[in-house]
Amino acid sequence: MRKLLILFTALIALASCKKSNVEIFDERPEVRMSMSLAEVRTALLGAPNGWIATMPTSAGGGYGFYMQFDASENVTMYSDLGVANSPSTTTLDYVTPLTSTYRLKAVLGVELIFDTFNYTSYLVDPMPSVFGGAAATGYKSDIEFLFTRATTDSLIFTGKKYRQVMAMVKATAAQKASYEAGGYKTAIDNFKAFFENIKNPYIEYTSGSATLKAAISMNFSNVLATGKRVSFTGLLADGAVATAESKFGLTIDGASLPAGLSFQGINFTRIAWKDATTMAFYDTKGSEYVIKSNPVPLTPLASLYKYNGTYNGLFISGQVLPAGVTSDFNGVFNAMVNRFNGTGRTITSVEFKLLNSTTAKLEIWYMSNTSAFLADASFTYTYVNDVITLSNYVPAVSNANWTTRITQIGDFKDWFINGTFRVDWVVSSNPATGTLGGLYRTTDAGSVMYGTPRKI
Repeated sequence: MRKLLILFTALIALASCKKSNVEIFDERPEVRMSMSLAEVRTALLGAPNGWIATMPTSAGGGYGFYMQFDASENVTMYSDLGVANSPSTTTLDYVTPLTSTYRLKAVLGVELIFDTFNYTSYLVDPMPSVFGGAAATGYKSDIEFLFTRATTDSLIFTGKKYRQVMAMVKATAAQKASYEAGGYKTAIDNFKAFFENIKNPYIEYTSGSATLKAAISMNFSNVLATGKRVSFTGLLADGAVATAESKFGLTIDGASLPAGLSFQGINFTRIAWKDATTMAFYDTKGSEYVIKSNPVPLTPLASLYKYNGTYNGLFISGQVLPAGVTSDFNGVFNAMVNRFNGTGRTITSVEFKLLNSTTAKLEIWYMSNTSAFLADASFTYTYVNDVITLSNYVPAVSNANWTTRITQIGDFKDWFINGTFRVDWVVSSNPATGTLGGLYRTTDAGSVMYGTPRKI
């Protein structure tokens, strides 16, 4: 009975409390939402020099924008969209601003909506002929964004449908002036030129007590599956190959990685110029990773050149070998070309390829008048570590054209028969020559068959 009396007394005391003592919120939901709308509007307009924005798309790559909002609900925008993905022929010039309207709306949160056409509209267009997006879904991007959070110099929004983050950072007066004066195109051209001119770019990073390297690949296209992406590939201390990929948007100062690029415990957020000629990656801690150049790709070719690997062919186009490589193979190849020419036939390509785990093939394509013919021969091979050993060259299993043209092929075939070769990259002394792979005779390191690695 005493316990019931105590409980009853407590309930009476609670019921007699003032409303203000138990009210969780001091404003009604509609009032709070109105306050949130006002705060976001104030923040958008509180950047006198506009905003630098980047966002990934769900189906395609990442994109960069400059946005200036005004109190009349207009937004002026620049973008890095550039040349559209096929089948569209749309080309955007980086320097022409588009002005559209925007509005802020309160539903379950504050929404930023671009409600007339601007650069973000290209990414959502369902017609492939407009900007090369997929039919019905475009690049799987948004024009309606939910406000997520703010800091002193940034606003974060999330796409309402595809949930991709649009990160906006306040621009400086100098950045605004550069965007408006056409500097965005110059910045993009310089950024692209850096990666076009540097050979086999990479960064160094520390893992435990080891200093390791990660090769960099930049894709500036708008192709849905591969474009506007940056990737890292590197050998770890145990010999395993590690890879990572992310999407980027171009800015006036370099590139931003709005979703980050996580590689071996490091989260990279942007790429920027360190000085007039040097570029670097930067991580969330502000650490700097200078981009360097290597004569050949960092990943050993033997890790990539396999019948089911990144490459399985070494390809020579036409009658002229890639420039800048000295090898006794040059004389053997050129002599075969001359013999074919002597019969009125022209070699169009030569390739050494791995058909499966045990069979390799040597293919010679040539023209006779206006008709193309293939002469090929097969070998059995073993592949141990980085060494390929050829055996069982059997003319009987070669095609009829190989037998018919055996005189013209001559000692070219002998260069391969029963050969043992180390698979590795080949360095050319000619800067214009692209990346080459080769088969080095294990008995003579100066003797190498070389061509462009490719996947057949």
